[in-house]
Parts: sequence; structure tokens; C-alpha cells
Amino acid sequence: MGPRKIFKHIASNRVLHTVAESSIAILVLVALMVVCLRLHVDLATASLLCVIVIVLLARVAAFISSIVAAVVAALVLAYLAPPTDSFRIKDPLDVVAVVTFLITALIIGSLVYRVRKLGEEALSSVNRKLVDAEERERSRLGRELHDHVCQQIALASIKFDKLVADFPRLPAEVLVTMDQLRKEIGELSSDVQVVAHSLHSQLLEYLGLVKTARSFCREYGDKQRVEIDFRVHDLPSSLPTNVSLSLFRVMQEALHNSAKHSGTRQFEVELFEKSDTIHLLVRDSGQGFNPKEIANSAGLGFTSMRERIKLVNGELLIESRLRHGTTVHAKVPIDSTSNFKHLASQLPQ
Repeated sequence: MGPRKIFKHIASNRVLHTVAESSIAILVLVALMVVCLRLHVDLATASLLCVIVIVLLARVAAFISSIVAAVVAALVLAYLAPPTDSFRIKDPLDVVAVVTFLITALIIGSLVYRVRKLGEEALSSVNRKLVDAEERERSRLGRELHDHVCQQIALASIKFDKLVADFPRLPAEVLVTMDQLRKEIGELSSDVQVVAHSLHSQLLEYLGLVKTARSFCREYGDKQRVEIDFRVHDLPSSLPTNVSLSLFRVMQEALHNSAKHSGTRQFEVELFEKSDTIHLLVRDSGQGFNPKEIANSAGLGFTSMRERIKLVNGELLIESRLRHGTTVHAKVPIDSTSNFKHLASQLPQ
């Protein structure tokens, strides 16, 4: 799926989702009106029932849906007010009651929606701290591997070469075995370096996102024996460190998940800038999955990707269908770079 199709898909999904929520609310309120007419429920009781519907909608749906529900509920109450079966209200007190209900419903819906958002922000704050702790631990382990483990392996390799040089007349079988051990030590050193760089890539600070991502794709492809088609175009020459780090981690996690679960060995990574937004696309043509199951899960990988993109005011979209592959799409607006300085302390460099 191309970038343009993905953008259209995002926009249409949001609009359709809001329309669906509003439609369901209207149907519920109309059904409620019919029940109230049949049972001859008074205006006060009907108002309370409508408020409950609006509160529930504000709790789980978009705020605009609760506004639509409040307006429709006011019309429902106007229809229920005497004389019934008409939207013409003769009693001024009933007019005041309907208008008061509309204002109260909007206020209650707004408050419920605000409380919901505060809860989501609190959860997001916890997730951000989790991401921060993960990044700090990655950095510590990466430095430990690079500064100590790699050095110890290199020292062991030197001692091994010296041992071979001190005993040149060993049996041929022993020399073959020692030569094989030398190759295994070299491969072990390379593997440890790849892991160290994936945990804490200092190349981001010196080479930038493009060269670091290309290098990682090449090393990861060689290690996992997969093909990664890395493409970049129309990307700014320099990006804030937090943006580069977030996109790099998302790319790592997406490739790791694809290599582990997709069942295919060919992947695509694309970085580009369009409409003042930086886009990262990671695609595979594997077996795919149900995105709703992933979104509702508490998996650390998905949470980490989502929160990293949120930290830079971006958005993450995962598009997947069974047996039709998966596309991970992260986008970060360039206009938000002015807000990156106050986020610098949240992710270690």
C-alpha cells in the first residue's frame, strides 16, 4: 500500500468511525424516545436517560459524537414535551427545561471526555517512563557489551593467535580445529558488536538517521539472512536527535517483529518527507495479523513504538491483513520540531 493510499485510509477511517459512533447514538436515542412514548415517561425521567446515554458516549467515543448526541437528545425531549408528537413546545418552562438539558448535557459530556483524556494522559505518562527506562537500560547494556565484552573477546583472540604462533608444529587436525575456533571467535565478536550497536547506536549522534538506519538494515539482514530493501528520498539533511532515535527504534522493532512472525524473508524500509511530515514505512508481504488484537494487547513492543512516536508528537499506524502482509507507518510532523527541546530530557541521547 502506497503512502497516498495510507493517508486516505487514515482520514476515511477517522471520519467513518465518528459517523458510525454518531449514528449508533442517534439510533439509541430514537429508540429511547419510542420507549418513553409507549410508557408515557415524564420529561424529567427521559432527560435523565438521555444524560446517561451521552455520558456513556463521552466515555468511549469522540467528543463530537457526544455533541451530536446532546443535540439529538434535546430534539427528542422537545418531541416528548406536551403537546406530544410535535416539536412545537407551548409551555415556556418546557422550553427552559430542554435548553437547560442541552447545556447540562454538553457540560457533563465535556467533563467526562476531559476526565477520560486525563486518564489516557496519565497512562501515557507511565508508558513514557517505561520507554525512558527501556532506553536507559539499552544504553547501559550496549556500552557494557561494546566497552567490556567486545574488548575481552578481542583480547582472547589475540591470546589465541599468540598460542598458535608459539606452537607451529602441532598436528594438522589440531591446526584445523584451532583455525575453526579462530573463525568462530571472529563471528562471535561481530555478533556482539551488532547487538551492541542495536542496543545503543552511537552512530545516530555522528552519522544521522539515514546512514545509521542503512547500516543497521545491512547488518540485520546479514545476521538474520533476510533481504531488506532500504530506500530514502526527500529527507531533511539533519533531524533532531529525539526524532532520529524514535524512528530508529520503531524501525528496529518493526523489522524484528516482521522477521519473527511474518514468515517471509523480504522486507522494505522507506524514509521520506512529504507535506512537512517525516514518514517511516516498514513493509512485509507475510502472513499478516489482526491489528485490533495487537492494539488491545499490552505487548511491550507495540507500546514502545506507539509511545516513542507520541514523544515526538507523531502518529503510528499499523496496517495488516491476514495473508496480505503488514505495513508499519510512523509519521512525525516537521512543524513540531520547535517543541522537541522540552522533550530532550525524556529520552537519553
